[in-house]
Amino acid sequence: MRRLGAALSLAALLLASLSSLSAPTATAQVDGQIELIAQTRWIGSEPAVIDLRVRSTVEDRRLEIRIHAPVITPAALQQAFASPPTEGMISQFSVANLDELTIGAGSIVSITLPDEEIGEVIRRTPGALPVVIELTENGKAVDTIVTALLVEDPLATRQPIDLAFVADLRFPLSHLDDETIAIEPSKVASTIEDALVDVPTSTTITFTPETLDALANPQIDGGEAISRIVAALEPHALFASPWVDLDEEAWRAANESEIVLDYYALGQARLEAHLGRQTTTIARLDANTDARTLSLLRTAGVAGAITSIEHLPREELTQAASQPIQVLDDNGVSMPIVAPAEWLHQRLESDDLVLSTTHLMAELALESTLIDEPRAYILDLDVVNSSGLDALLAEMSLDSTYGFTTVGEILARPTARLPGGTIIQAELLAEPSEAITGASDLRLTEAIVDSYATMVAPAEAPISPLRTLLLVAASSELDTEARTRYTTRVFDAVATGISGFEVLDASRITLATRGADVPITLRNAQSLPITVDFRVSSDKLRFPDGEQQQLVLEPGLTELIIPVETAATGDTRITVTLTSPDGRLDLTTGAVDIRSTAVSGLGLVISVVAFMILGMWWLRTILRVRRQHRAASVARAEDEGEP
Repeated sequence: MRRLGAALSLAALLLASLSSLSAPTATAQVDGQIELIAQTRWIGSEPAVIDLRVRSTVEDRRLEIRIHAPVITPAALQQAFASPPTEGMISQFSVANLDELTIGAGSIVSITLPDEEIGEVIRRTPGALPVVIELTENGKAVDTIVTALLVEDPLATRQPIDLAFVADLRFPLSHLDDETIAIEPSKVASTIEDALVDVPTSTTITFTPETLDALANPQIDGGEAISRIVAALEPHALFASPWVDLDEEAWRAANESEIVLDYYALGQARLEAHLGRQTTTIARLDANTDARTLSLLRTAGVAGAITSIEHLPREELTQAASQPIQVLDDNGVSMPIVAPAEWLHQRLESDDLVLSTTHLMAELALESTLIDEPRAYILDLDVVNSSGLDALLAEMSLDSTYGFTTVGEILARPTARLPGGTIIQAELLAEPSEAITGASDLRLTEAIVDSYATMVAPAEAPISPLRTLLLVAASSELDTEARTRYTTRVFDAVATGISGFEVLDASRITLATRGADVPITLRNAQSLPITVDFRVSSDKLRFPDGEQQQLVLEPGLTELIIPVETAATGDTRITVTLTSPDGRLDLTTGAVDIRSTAVSGLGLVISVVAFMILGMWWLRTILRVRRQHRAASVARAEDEGEP
């Protein structure tokens, strides 16, 4: 049979390498132990062989071997492995001449089951036959292991069982709060290549685009590293990921859902720009993701997810580790979700990997005959024991029943159902979460940067580094204090960028005419042209060209000629204000003192009228005085001429 031949080939391979080793000395051995090295997995036409390492120096030592009636369920087989069975024995024999069965010069003993005596018995009933192997020394049992022999049912159909893999290849933040970049391009590329070199199939990877943006920065020679990363990631799928790792639930709780949406959109855009392809619509959920955040992620484009098994109700644990279950968001809309097979992670942590792998393969063989549809399990490469995984993959490669798939393909499989056929729907068991701290500070700083961006052209040069720092400030890697360092750095940079503006003092300007041009000198101490909003105001002057204009101040001094019209004579002041074009940032305020000696048209009319009135008053007064004087003279003359 194919399975038997493959198993024996693997055993021969193992034994050939082991027989070449020199036998350890008796003092170096640990007495009273047996260890499974290799065995026949499926019973075929040839006798079954079990190879053991026997660590014992006692002269009177034996191996007691018992074969029990077959079991047909993985649970029953697990019970047999955990507690050696004592009932249902169908065969028993002892092996005393261990030295004669030793392979080479080592302590490996190869035992061939007496096929003529028990061959037909063990082939009679399909299932897994527990085999108890006990080492006795001087008649006393000192160690016991349990393995299993598999007998195939020729009428049974075995369903495929596949493995899918996920991996987290996120790196620490590269953009630091002092605007420098901390990253080693070759080290990043090598880490990714090493993590994926032995992966047997497509792995779904968590990767943050911030790392690629850092490598693409002109101050970092990361072009070659990006090319290597593109090549390493090409066969693999990528989880939907924000630009930096976010605590989506904390931002949603702070009423900042737009940040989550913006970061997922930016993450997709940056990965596409660097890698030339899109991510999947699958996300990895944090432990605090609840129904409301699930709805937010759906808005961000997430159509399926993977989460920890602790994040799901207990009754759904088994199904979620092998097929998707439907999880409801706060709108009652379901999303397919799966979880890594953490039980499989634990099983691969065994110190005796050969025995543990043998147990797993026997259980999976029984499972494949009981299930009605193909099944899949997800392994997290960041958690699973690598040696245990290698041993499992080596065994799976010998049987076409086992293969590989992806998380995306598992999520597309039929939804898990209850025994009655009802689709399983569940709610996430979210950990308590608090709103993100510093959200208002981040938003305020963003508004300041937006205003500053209206002042500089082109905006990319001075603004892009500031926007990058603000993007990094939202990362879940940062606590409140670290986040404040980023926003403070940006705030200080803007404060420096809007300093050094001045309305130069000028001596008092005297206007002798009703209309005149007033010179105003402005200073721009920055090293680049700055666009500003220029405003003038005065209580006694009018500005024919308007009180407001937008202009570009070149570095150094700029003199403006402002036409004015006087409304009255006397002293007044022109107040000059410079702000950002949107009016949010105040740059400087100054004043120009004005003295006007010119008479306005209305004043002239009033003066002429006043002079006319005064002249008429003077004339009338003179005439009245003259009449009075003449009348007085006549009266005197008459008095003097009286007889």
